[in-house]
Amino acid sequence: MTQYKIKMFIMGFRFLFCLYLLCSMVISPAFSMGLQKLEVEYNQCPSALDVTVPRFGWQLVSNPHERGIYQTAYQLEVKDEAGKVVWNSGKVTTDVSQHVTYQGEALKPVTRYIWKVKIWNNKGEIAEKDSWFETSLMTSDDKEGWNGARWIGGSDEDMVLYSHYLPVFRLDCSFQMKKQATSRKIAFVYGANDERLMNANKNIYHIASSKDESYIKVEFDLSPLKDGRNAWVRIYRAGYQPDDKPSVPLKSFMLPVDVLNAENQYQPHTFSLYSNLGFTTLKKGEVQIGEVNLNPLGQGGDFVAFPVVGDVGYALEHATDFSGVRTDICNFRSPENKLASVTLDATQLNGVKKCYVQNPSRNAMPMLRTEFETSSNKVRKARLYVTSRGIYEMYLNGQRVGEDYFNPGVTQYNKTHLYQVYDVTTLIAKGKNAVGAILAEGWWSGGATYAGENWNFFGDRQSLLAQLVVTYEDGQVQTIVTSPDTWKYFNQGPVVYGSFFQGEVYDALREKAIEGWTKAGYDDSAWKKAVEVSLGGHVSRLGGGTMPKVDDYSNFHLMAQYGQTVKAIQKLTAQSVEEVRPGIFVYDMGQNMVGVPEITLKGIKAGQEINLRYAEVKYPDLPRYAGNEGMIMLENIRAAMAQDKYITKGGNETIAPRFTYHGYRFIEITGIDKALPLEDVKGVVLSSIDGLASKYETSNEKVNQLWHNIVWSTYANFFSIPTDCPQRNERLGWAGDISVFSRTATYLADVPQFLRRYLCAMRDVQREDGRFPDVAPLGGGFGGLLWGSAGITVPWEVYQQYGDKSLLAEHYEAMCRYVDYVRTRNINPETGILEQEKVWGNLGDWLGPEDNKNDKTLMWEAYFLYDLDIMKKVAQILGKKEDAEKFGKLYDERKAFFNRTYIDPQTAKTISSGANGPERGKLVDIQTSYVLPLSFGIVNPEWKEQFAANLAHTVQRENVADDGKTYPAYSLMTGFIGTAWISKALSDNGYDEVAYNLLQQTTYPSWLYSVEQGATTIWERLNSYTHVDGFGENNRMNSFNHYSFGAVGAWMYAYSLGIMRDEHHPGFKHFVLCPKVDPTGKMTFARGYYDSLYGRIESAWEVKDGEVRYSFTVPANTSATLYLLAASMDSVTENGRALQAGKEGIKEVTYQDGMCKAELLSGTYHFVVK
Repeated sequence: MTQYKIKMFIMGFRFLFCLYLLCSMVISPAFSMGLQKLEVEYNQCPSALDVTVPRFGWQLVSNPHERGIYQTAYQLEVKDEAGKVVWNSGKVTTDVSQHVTYQGEALKPVTRYIWKVKIWNNKGEIAEKDSWFETSLMTSDDKEGWNGARWIGGSDEDMVLYSHYLPVFRLDCSFQMKKQATSRKIAFVYGANDERLMNANKNIYHIASSKDESYIKVEFDLSPLKDGRNAWVRIYRAGYQPDDKPSVPLKSFMLPVDVLNAENQYQPHTFSLYSNLGFTTLKKGEVQIGEVNLNPLGQGGDFVAFPVVGDVGYALEHATDFSGVRTDICNFRSPENKLASVTLDATQLNGVKKCYVQNPSRNAMPMLRTEFETSSNKVRKARLYVTSRGIYEMYLNGQRVGEDYFNPGVTQYNKTHLYQVYDVTTLIAKGKNAVGAILAEGWWSGGATYAGENWNFFGDRQSLLAQLVVTYEDGQVQTIVTSPDTWKYFNQGPVVYGSFFQGEVYDALREKAIEGWTKAGYDDSAWKKAVEVSLGGHVSRLGGGTMPKVDDYSNFHLMAQYGQTVKAIQKLTAQSVEEVRPGIFVYDMGQNMVGVPEITLKGIKAGQEINLRYAEVKYPDLPRYAGNEGMIMLENIRAAMAQDKYITKGGNETIAPRFTYHGYRFIEITGIDKALPLEDVKGVVLSSIDGLASKYETSNEKVNQLWHNIVWSTYANFFSIPTDCPQRNERLGWAGDISVFSRTATYLADVPQFLRRYLCAMRDVQREDGRFPDVAPLGGGFGGLLWGSAGITVPWEVYQQYGDKSLLAEHYEAMCRYVDYVRTRNINPETGILEQEKVWGNLGDWLGPEDNKNDKTLMWEAYFLYDLDIMKKVAQILGKKEDAEKFGKLYDERKAFFNRTYIDPQTAKTISSGANGPERGKLVDIQTSYVLPLSFGIVNPEWKEQFAANLAHTVQRENVADDGKTYPAYSLMTGFIGTAWISKALSDNGYDEVAYNLLQQTTYPSWLYSVEQGATTIWERLNSYTHVDGFGENNRMNSFNHYSFGAVGAWMYAYSLGIMRDEHHPGFKHFVLCPKVDPTGKMTFARGYYDSLYGRIESAWEVKDGEVRYSFTVPANTSATLYLLAASMDSVTENGRALQAGKEGIKEVTYQDGMCKAELLSGTYHFVVK
């Protein structure tokens, strides 16, 4: 037996050795071609394809040492689930390998298709590979294809109120005075016992109020009516600010006679108090009594918000003097539905106690469940189709479905709403099954925008729409749909409250009551019947002007998910902890990030309340912050509370919020007895960027940190939509930000579908007159033309980077409407000057150090010309000849107007139109005024050289900023708009040395100044923080995670590395390699790559031993035009040999004006220029 085992072992070894040799032959250097990254609509194996005519793409993989490999033909075959061929392209002779359009039979919904691509290359080699895609419901509303599923949730009695987190509300104060009343005064109390005012370390005034010592009191004094005088309302504030006097009214209002008088004094009365982040309006019916701001910090969304509803109660001398005393707590925004009621409890008052308050909070976030039974037949496939108004998490038989956060993501829900599809085949059990959901506010309700009146922007409650479709091997189909007839609802779950702005409140003690709730057999007798949640009465009726009407569902589309969702992309561990005050532990994650914590608790006692607060920065040890040193700085988080609460169940447990997110580097933990180990405090990084498409690295570590900061701000702000910032009460899709950053973004990551979704939002909120929104989705804002232009520039950037003509076609009509809007509504008919429609803010080069010197009409005109130039090209691409001629004619007219209005013909310096900024004809002569005309090709040829020299001079000279200070040469004096283009404008006009000096400047204002101050992300302001001056005077309007100034990233890729698009060959089928070596000598090497649709493009250069060494990789099936700066053709070698055309992938070589030009086919190349 032993000899037999030995013999078998030897035979097995020989077999494995032969197999190894065979594999070695397959992957040996002789191998030159393969296929990878098979995609349909930019996705590998999409499970919810929602287009009827999809496009296919693939990459050729070749040995990088073998040059000149390209595709000569392809054949595509698509089969349905039954194996039937629905399309066979036949052999198509072409090198096209992206955007190949399906031309087969009509695709069926909810069907998986197998597709195979076979390609031939120029060496006669063949490669083939298969993949699959699955279609969605392929419907466009919430009826067809949903098999009767209904939107379900809770009833009016299930409305969620967590009173200490609600800063925007309406209180209806009702009372009826009895005729025998002796005191004739009654006061309604709210905003009491705000924990931020009961802890000196949680407010900037260091107030530490005792229980019931901080409150707002609204007193109705009817005693003057006895003497024929007017009744009064007096508002008291106590414990909110050091100067508050509980016995002295902060504000008093005399009640008009027609509101309260001797005749109606004994009748029932209801007064409504509207509190919008502290700004308070008192009304009776439609009669306004008065207004007062009760927030001691300031008025509006730029301040930490006080008061919240808090504890609510009453103050009166004799409880028997009044009847019908009740406080209804309602939503502020229409339809202003009631959240809770507090009725006077006379037993709480006695001869000594004249006032009492109580916590009116009630209910928890919605939980839904149902059970169903499968047949005994084998399940072939099961798909869960689901969406929500609000955000959701789904569970099936005890397992969470999917790994995304915050689905269905944010869109303009009344126009475009997304649903997701999950393959749950492996989760289906034989027999009894259970499915459940948890909902939270998300973007649908709760805080939205910097304006409190937008709270509950889309609706005031959450609901679920879902169907589970189980297909058996015998063809039988079983459907389980959301219905009030079969689903149950629970309002006392552990997720007490979940809000993006405010945070998550989680009570782990409640977990016991729901243990096993997602499994069959759970006792749900304590649950109630779910109800159908209609839109009527639950959605705001407001809108108009710059804000869309969100109750207009006339053009509603329910579509399958496209573009990236929000996912966990990595996990960070705290780097340090400091007990900054007794019992206050501040952890430094080492990186400004966006996401949620994951905190491990060990041996904790039950019922302990742990509080988590989040901040990007801490107060420095500077005199102006005396008393706050080392504490987290929350002023820039503004009206977002950004606080999570966790009540422990005892033992070992994990704090891991799922229904909120925060932008932070520092996390403050209180409620624990001692510091937790660093390894127990982690941060889950969330983003819609699930992978980078590029890399940039240089010899300058500060520049490397700048690139790192750009990446992390992209992670943070590509979050379902491209946002401006991730931390404060904003987090909005500001169009100006993505307009300037979109080119950088397309290099950093694969975002064609992500940006397509954003452009859909821009169309959904586009005004009837054609004006694109400043903010999308939601609408509103105050940017104007430089922001609205994103509706033109972003689709163009996507087209250039990915070659996606279909996006241009999809967006074209909206682009045309916008141009018409600018042309007909913004050009002064008398002067011809483009003066944008007056909006608050009227933004120009936002946050530029010398923006006040600008003539904003110059910027608006320059961008309009850029838009027209793009529109002419787009019209030509789409075959719209007449449109192209129209746009071209208008472009020529406006260009001529620009040159004679804004450029002095003698000096080629920029001058003012007189319509904005300096007087007419006076010099503007600042960086941005030159940057835009140069970047957009507007300047007349005869002036261009001097015009570019003028730009270089503005960079090389000292400049006096709007603050009156003089800043050194090579200071970045541009704002959001100019910064995106300044390096390009310099390099395009021969000023690489100036561009590199500007990039590597470290004094303020510059890109690297923030790096030297310790930045790990891009800041909203170039001086958001300094070691010397702290936050300056910008504690509030000061985001430390704003990508706009990071738009220099596009120059890093396209100029420093030289990986540049070729406009005539969009999508990098053919591209340009033109690396700009640093002439200053400060940077000795740069290297990196970009993963295009066709494969990885690599570029590197290094200055060493008196020569410049270059390395490039051109992907298979592409080509590139190379430009190298050289003294002569003889000074250039390739792989140690003289550069020569016709050899090993190099087609054509020319030399002119100090530049060597070569046409390269695919492969890896090494050049040396001496």
